[in-house]
Amino acid sequence: MSEEDDKPDKQVESVRLNIGEEVADKDGRLVWTAIRELGKGAFGTVYHVVNKTTKQEAALKIERMTAGDNLLKIEREIMKAMQPETTAIHIFDDGIYNDFRFIVMTLCGPDLQKIADLMNNTFSPETIIRVCIRTLLAIKTLHEYEYVHRDLKPCNFAVDYNTNSLHVYLFDYGMARKYARKENNRWYLRRPRQPAQFRGTVRYCSLNMHKRKELGRIDDIWSWFFMMMEMHKPLPWNATTNPDKVEAWKEVHLKEFLAKDPFLNLFDPLIVYMNSVEYPDRPDYAKIFGILYEKLKEMNGKLSGPMEYDAARINALVAEMGESARPKEASRMEDETAVMNYLSNSFQKVVVPGGAHLILGEYVDFFGNLEPKKAKEEKTDENKKHHHHRLSAAHVKNKMLGKPKQPSSGPGKKEGHSSMNSRVSLQKTKTKGSKK
Repeated sequence: MSEEDDKPDKQVESVRLNIGEEVADKDGRLVWTAIRELGKGAFGTVYHVVNKTTKQEAALKIERMTAGDNLLKIEREIMKAMQPETTAIHIFDDGIYNDFRFIVMTLCGPDLQKIADLMNNTFSPETIIRVCIRTLLAIKTLHEYEYVHRDLKPCNFAVDYNTNSLHVYLFDYGMARKYARKENNRWYLRRPRQPAQFRGTVRYCSLNMHKRKELGRIDDIWSWFFMMMEMHKPLPWNATTNPDKVEAWKEVHLKEFLAKDPFLNLFDPLIVYMNSVEYPDRPDYAKIFGILYEKLKEMNGKLSGPMEYDAARINALVAEMGESARPKEASRMEDETAVMNYLSNSFQKVVVPGGAHLILGEYVDFFGNLEPKKAKEEKTDENKKHHHHRLSAAHVKNKMLGKPKQPSSGPGKKEGHSSMNSRVSLQKTKTKGSKK
């Protein structure tokens, strides 16, 4: 992988499958039948599929090999790395079908944008906080696998397909960027670029992205916060698509806007903390969770139990697929203490540390050898090249001016020592002449 790997290709026409069409890799080991279209993006289309043999339901993403091959490579790499995580999307199959590349992954329920539409974007404060806690956990999980997402927005989060589950999944890693590596039990952070190309969505991106600064973990947290704001009420910059005006709102008017809203003003401590975090820093996920949980307790809310959008999402699924899609049992209550302990332990766990001292040196290849000794040698070699270049340039300049080559001053002598001796000798001669 290189610096070019996180640059998306140009958008092309989406790939479409016919409902009932069967997709299999070249070996034909697994065959997936398309049931319905779930959505489409800049590079591909996602379908609800079922395994022809095992009847396992899943989601299949398919795209042209020339369109976003590098993006699918990143997505596949991330999903395979996160296989151990129960709250992360898993990959079941991948391959090439005709001229298309596909991956088969965990089937999710509706994304948060669809849920907002079903609910007319009307959520209780308790629901907003509960969703924010679950989405924060999904973001932290990705960060601990050495990637930042860089395009967080409601349509890139989805609830579990199983209505009895409280999991919220993060997906669509096409814009993700690897920011950290571990080698020989030492962590290294990727050196930030200056400037960085724009990535993400203007509505939700951080101020750093507006200013073309490198995006770190905290920038995903800022996008997450703007999502939380929007669940409560429309963002104040929704009416404009002008990036400069959106930037001004976020930089100049945000604090005033939050202060006028009783619910959003509760999170002023969160804003103060987020403003103190920079690119190399590790966000204190446990601290953020603590702030959210305290607000939830103040309103007598719970971390467990049914969500207020459960009925709406079930009715929408039944309307699309028929009564057979209706869950056989209602969403059950979970043990509040068990959920609290699970979330608390998850947020307190530290995998990738932070700090400016972890940033790689200027001449170190993030995807190459990260050994400090090797990096020092590479930097020394680079300095030698620059020094040789300066000497060569000076020699050419003297030759062009017709200047003779200066004799070496010898070891231990300071630069300009010979000329200083000449001035001293001349001064002695003048002094003798004046005495005569």
